Amino acid sequence: MERRLSTIFASDVVGFSKMMAANEEMTLKLLQQRRLVIDGVIAEHGGTIFGSAGDSVIAEFPSPLKATECAVQMQGKMQAMNEDVPEEQRMVFRVGINIGDVMVAQDNLYGDAVNIAARLEAEAKPDGICISKSVLDMVSRKIQVSYEDAGELVLKNIDHPVQAYFVIEKRGATRYVQHTEAPQVKVERTEAGSLAVMLFKNLSKDEEQAYFCEGFSEDLISALSRFRKLTVVSGNASFAYQDKSSSPKEIGQELGVRYILEGSVRKLGPKMRISTSLISADRENTVWSNNFDTTMDEIFDIQDELVETIVSTIVGRVEADALQELTSNRPENLAAYDVVLQGLEYHRRSMTAGENARKAHELFNKAIEIDPNYARAHAWRACSMANTAGWYPDDFDDSWFDDCTASVTRALEIDSNDPEAHRIMGAIKLVTGDFDLATYHHERAVELCPSDAYIRSRYASLLIYLGEPQQALDEIHRAMRVDPFCPDVLFEDEGMGYYWLENYTNAIESLRKVKVPTRNSLFYLAAALAKAEQTETASDTLKQAVTTMDMSVEGFVSSQGYKNQEQRDALLQTLEPIAV
Repeated sequence: MERRLSTIFASDVVGFSKMMAANEEMTLKLLQQRRLVIDGVIAEHGGTIFGSAGDSVIAEFPSPLKATECAVQMQGKMQAMNEDVPEEQRMVFRVGINIGDVMVAQDNLYGDAVNIAARLEAEAKPDGICISKSVLDMVSRKIQVSYEDAGELVLKNIDHPVQAYFVIEKRGATRYVQHTEAPQVKVERTEAGSLAVMLFKNLSKDEEQAYFCEGFSEDLISALSRFRKLTVVSGNASFAYQDKSSSPKEIGQELGVRYILEGSVRKLGPKMRISTSLISADRENTVWSNNFDTTMDEIFDIQDELVETIVSTIVGRVEADALQELTSNRPENLAAYDVVLQGLEYHRRSMTAGENARKAHELFNKAIEIDPNYARAHAWRACSMANTAGWYPDDFDDSWFDDCTASVTRALEIDSNDPEAHRIMGAIKLVTGDFDLATYHHERAVELCPSDAYIRSRYASLLIYLGEPQQALDEIHRAMRVDPFCPDVLFEDEGMGYYWLENYTNAIESLRKVKVPTRNSLFYLAAALAKAEQTETASDTLKQAVTTMDMSVEGFVSSQGYKNQEQRDALLQTLEPIAV
């Protein structure tokens, strides 16, 4: 009998037997309507239905990521279909997802992996999704949702407890965004000085040292991106190859780079060895390699040497002024640097669970205690504070926003060249309606770190609210160049840019690429569909936006921080006629 590893998706209707007892004909008619939509969403995400009895659906997916994205989109559509209908005609679904070994026989699947998915579905909340830890481990940080610990569940006819999680709406915000399974755009031009820095491998016996590898790799990317003659791919793109077996040539073609920097870190007590290799992507040969035996106290010296060697090798000379600028923002106490890197590891996972946001905030506070003059710690403290407030609003009083602003202000006082501090301050100024300062800080952030796709996307978002959609699109497409994997935020901003340029076909196409619908993507998709005279689809999309985001049309429009009131008025005039 054939066996394979599969992702299993199980769904059924809450209270189906009761509905059937009350009105069989109406219930079956409703189920048929819902199944048309559900089956379509499953097919769009590459799923295959292999079991269906009564109200239940069992499907197999090519990956847990696709299954989870499908479940989120399905539940959004089901909630919209329940809006404005009598209670007895509402049909509420639950979904369970698991990954594991299955047996294949006569086009059907069997085994504990299937049974656990079905049992997890029974544990899901109405309108909810319940996933196993094995699924969480593979989708965390790759999809824009958050998770709530469901504990170790004792499931019927399963001989061991199963750690499970509820999928919930995204909470807080995170500087780091999801990886997709493959690049979403094709890079048309490979610049002479194009480079991808891969995630440095952790060769230490202590697996917890992985945070240092990711932090050191990110710092290298940030440092190298300041050299104008280099085009450095975003870490969000290059780190996506961490668990892949792609060759240098394949990576070079997909990311559009001529050089790849690989490296590893082996730590033993206070000492460490950093090994690096610069590889020609097309020829797949090593241009140079070196080993550095060092300690944490000398880590920035090693970084300087690496940057100087890479720039000299690729573009022929080092821009001395840019290299000097890098040395001005180092912490006085290297222990603070290590604690910040630990904080960043939790910060990257702060969208996954609230406890990660809390831990990041604690670590950034600790770094400030160690070195009160470390700008980076103050900047990230502000960002982590906003994340923690998103998860635990009751933990903060009304002054938290002022505290957040003060923390970023302090970061900029210490180091006026910190790109993240400028990015965060730009976001704060946009919220408070100071468009001039928001523009200054976002432009400075892009200037300081041009290879950061997220920083560019936040600048693009500001440009949209300033009424500059074409300039916003230019920034978005530059961001897509340095991150061809294109996280959802880029497609969302691209769709909004096209909408205001009245290119509704492209707007619809971009907004539909958002894998987990957001508030902006749904409302602007509804508006674009209305402008394209697809009235019925526009109305259905708007209903989904209002229902899943729990926000009225008026509330959404008033939340849009446009500089010109005319844009809010125009958006309201487009959405109001299709609201039902």
